[in-house]
Amino acid sequence: MKIAHVVRRFSFDDWGGTEQVVWNLARAQAMDGHDVRLFATNALCSTGRETVEGIEILRFRPIYPWWPMPKALVEALDRKGGNPFVPGLGRALRSWSPDVIHCHAMARIAELCLRTGERGTVDGQQVKCVISLHGGGANVPGEEAKSLKAPTRGRLPWGKMIDYALGWTRHVPEDFGGIVCVGEDEYEKYKSRHPHVMYLPNGVDTRLFEGDGCHLESDSRQSAADGRARADGRQVKPMSIICVARIDRQKNQMMLVELLARHPEASLRLVGPVTQPDYKAELESRAAELGVAERLSFSGALKPDSPELVAEYRRADIFILPSRHEPFGITALEAWAAGLPVIASDVGGLGRLCAAHPGAAVTFAPDNIEALDAAYLRLVRSPELRQGLAVAGREAAKDYDWRRLSQKLIGFYQGI
Repeated sequence: MKIAHVVRRFSFDDWGGTEQVVWNLARAQAMDGHDVRLFATNALCSTGRETVEGIEILRFRPIYPWWPMPKALVEALDRKGGNPFVPGLGRALRSWSPDVIHCHAMARIAELCLRTGERGTVDGQQVKCVISLHGGGANVPGEEAKSLKAPTRGRLPWGKMIDYALGWTRHVPEDFGGIVCVGEDEYEKYKSRHPHVMYLPNGVDTRLFEGDGCHLESDSRQSAADGRARADGRQVKPMSIICVARIDRQKNQMMLVELLARHPEASLRLVGPVTQPDYKAELESRAAELGVAERLSFSGALKPDSPELVAEYRRADIFILPSRHEPFGITALEAWAAGLPVIASDVGGLGRLCAAHPGAAVTFAPDNIEALDAAYLRLVRSPELRQGLAVAGREAAKDYDWRRLSQKLIGFYQGI
């Protein structure tokens, strides 16, 4: 089967959850003998065409339909949003003649995939068009939604005139032949509206975390870290907290900066690309104000599935994901596979994921610092709880291995 995955941007040096999903599904499909290509814009990536692990990746220049369009705005939209036109993408898709066009974007890119699929046939059969909903669009808080629109506010949206001229009035995602939902909320929304809808959670490559590198705490590790006394006389082990997520208001890392101020024995490592530079500046400013800047560090973007990313998990003691809204929470799976105890906000698909494996995570009410603090103290005070969460998490991760999920997706393609 020839499968074209289409995504708004794809850069190994500046990744996010969607890119991880696309790449891992593509790799698993290729390992099963399918012919797979990735099609994307060249946002945040200067390489137009490359082959990685036998998978060809083609990138095209996006055109953001706003005026004026200074360089700084282009860079901001490359990171997040922009709804671009992508000249050359449709022509490249038609030229390759895939059996399946699997779109991982919305708006104009999704419309282009639909139009391309309608025009092309393979051996007399219509190309199957599938779209993945990577989540959160309907659940973005009002203030955050405003921040996403802020870069283009007050600019002329000339692209709308092109849309009308082209007759791009299709319904996305309903007009696609199949809808793949990463979040259960979206699955519940569309399963009664469309004949071909599936829930396919995010996954993890458990092989990356196998062997001697697993993080499960041993008695020797616990005894070696004797801790130090707090003002209340209680011995507390120094804890290294990690949050793997893009630096973005959705991920709510500000709560972790506030948590640092409450626990002088803790340090915080934020791993992930910066999609909202102004938010990173706010995090750094608040850390300086609270006097915790020396205990806060950023890794920047790390390549998905890279040894550097795995090493970040292995150096940590606790993983915390405090998102305001989250369709799933792929990095929670990685933390489980790495044998880390997990604390997560009880929100959306992330909350349901943790509820499905109650022994593998401690959850807290979203955007509630007192609830987060209480959850953190439970783990700090109990090595047994940390160990139990780590063991249960490694078992839970096995249910989400990419190889299993890929086989389910191929079956879904075949049933459309």
